[in-house]
Amino acid sequence: MVLSTYIYSNSEDGWLGHAGYYLFEKPILNIRYYRNRLIVGNEIIHIQDPLPIIQKFVSSGRFYTTGFISYEYGFYTLKNKSNVPKEGIPNIPLIYLNLYRSYREIKPKDSFFRNILKKIVYKTSKESFLEKIKKAKYYIQSGDVYQLNLSHRIDVEGIFGPLSIFLRLTKLQPTPYMMYIVDKDFRIISGSMELFLKKEKDKLITKPIKGTCDRSKDYRKHLLNNKKEIAENLMITDLMRNDLGRICRNVQVEKLFEVDEYTTLYQMSSTITGRLTTELTLKDIIYSTFPPGSVTGAPKKRATQIIDQLEDSRRTAYCGATLLIKPNFDFTMSVAIRQMIFTRDRCYIHVGAGIVADSEPQHEYQETLLKAKANLRSLTL
Repeated sequence: MVLSTYIYSNSEDGWLGHAGYYLFEKPILNIRYYRNRLIVGNEIIHIQDPLPIIQKFVSSGRFYTTGFISYEYGFYTLKNKSNVPKEGIPNIPLIYLNLYRSYREIKPKDSFFRNILKKIVYKTSKESFLEKIKKAKYYIQSGDVYQLNLSHRIDVEGIFGPLSIFLRLTKLQPTPYMMYIVDKDFRIISGSMELFLKKEKDKLITKPIKGTCDRSKDYRKHLLNNKKEIAENLMITDLMRNDLGRICRNVQVEKLFEVDEYTTLYQMSSTITGRLTTELTLKDIIYSTFPPGSVTGAPKKRATQIIDQLEDSRRTAYCGATLLIKPNFDFTMSVAIRQMIFTRDRCYIHVGAGIVADSEPQHEYQETLLKAKANLRSLTL
């Protein structure tokens, strides 16, 4: 088994600034960080803060870096502690990176691997999730938070061909930030359409998504006229504007309430930009912005504490960030949503919805199922 990363973009806004399929293979170095333990190749370093060491490798001017930062790394950046015991996914690091000398464009062939699905289990029942939404609304009405992103996990047992699934997903629901990571312990497919951070020299760009509706009918106008969706998008836009303001000057909202069209849904996004104030490190940037505000809520620290209380499963790679760092230290980080995580005979799919004061629980639950639609179809075709 060779460690590798496949990326796909359906537009010039994606990973490399042009559409297509690309393959990174045979990494020069693999880096993974677990709690207080950094593994660099075959060396183990006991350390609480891995980012200064990681910075030396990813900004050396010699490598392309791909990988992810798990959502739970936000416990470090927000200085939160979790004493809530809950199930995660085995062997998923807090930070996972592969360093490559180069990449190549590929022309993937159709794959005919037929997945065998044995069982689908919703780790949180519908009734339980509806009750969690009511609790989230209580926190909102009490003034703890203005908005909260709440998720649950779908577990699928079976026999899978993840590369085939990734290629199917690029046809079913193509997006700018698709990635497939191959590791000895797991496989991760990210079908994300959401830009977390893009660095171009001293310019930093973020494009949070809030607002979702079905494409079975023409609901574009409905989305643009929905006060709840507009308010939710505005709150997250303001949160991300504040995050960028910690490390940037000239922060501005360039686009507000854009509606993007995908195969199964419409989604609303806004674009915020700023100019980095100094020669900032990776740690400076991550600690000012991570985890992405669109998958936590506002204010971010309190939102993540409530999420930790309410959700039944650890998010691990879901709702963190997938990333590609270029040799010149320009990078693209995507919000790690629309994910499928494979370990042995299991596929884990997390889905979530943003909860605000006037959220209707049944509607929010249905929104989570809508977000799983393309991923589940890619398993069954």
